[in-house]
Amino acid sequence: MAKPTRIFFVADLHGSAVCFRKFVNASRAYRADVLIVGGDIAAKTMTPVFEEHGAWSVSVEGENRTARSPEELEGWVRDSATVPFRTTPAEWHELIADRPKADAKFQELELGELRHWLDWARARLQGTGTRLLLGLGNDDFTPMEGVIASDGFAELTDGAVLRLDAHHEMLTLPYSNPTPWQTNRELPEEEIARRIASDAARLEHVERAVFNLHVPPRNTPLDLAPRLAPGFVKVMAPGGEAELTHVGSSAVREALERFQPMLGLHGHIHESKGTVTIGSTVALNPGSAYTEGTLLGAVVDLAPDRVRATMLTSG
Repeated sequence: MAKPTRIFFVADLHGSAVCFRKFVNASRAYRADVLIVGGDIAAKTMTPVFEEHGAWSVSVEGENRTARSPEELEGWVRDSATVPFRTTPAEWHELIADRPKADAKFQELELGELRHWLDWARARLQGTGTRLLLGLGNDDFTPMEGVIASDGFAELTDGAVLRLDAHHEMLTLPYSNPTPWQTNRELPEEEIARRIASDAARLEHVERAVFNLHVPPRNTPLDLAPRLAPGFVKVMAPGGEAELTHVGSSAVREALERFQPMLGLHGHIHESKGTVTIGSTVALNPGSAYTEGTLLGAVVDLAPDRVRATMLTSG
């Protein structure tokens, strides 16, 4: 009997360096053959680390810290899921007054952070036999694809049909359906359907394939998020909790129903950790708790003809 291929899958790291380190280190703990990030690697913000009068200071989520060197602060900033930027108060205020310039600086810093992450992962995984597969999500920047593709160790999932082993291939959709935030990489449902169908036509055995689709299928337990009123205010239910609504992709749901791949890997909706079965397809969303520094993931064992086992993890 063939040994199952073990996948460790995560999504929505959003710049949390501590979560990325846990992800890479988990390869040994779970004895994973393949590590996969299913999108949203980049942080959402950059944070100024100020120099004044020979001292350095930073504030993240209302917590203030000072130090004699920026390095003493930057690790904490990165673990807080934001990108550090060494600057002065005057330079910072000038930068944020010019939105295009600020966006360009943020992208420049984020690409540098990604290179650092890849260097760190390569030093720990090269020679172990574990593969590192990375893809983008709706909050990521398209130039990140070039950084991953040129790494030499990590493999870019976007735009490719990758072979995971002798029995399983994987296609990837690194976009979401439209969101209220109008993020970097969104597509209308019709285009999502077209792209999935185009890649599915390249598969040798779609019934044994993995569909790595950043956005989850609509109207499932994997796509429930708080309902938002104008101004991005959460709508509260009578009991005092946030009212939930389905926000996933109808095109993704239809693709899973139509093609019936062996496994669907999804992210995007942080609150909807879970596993469901759609026909013969096992679909899962590990969820995300990156703001807490907690890594949520999924271990999946793929036998040649079926998903042998799944386990959602937290640590």
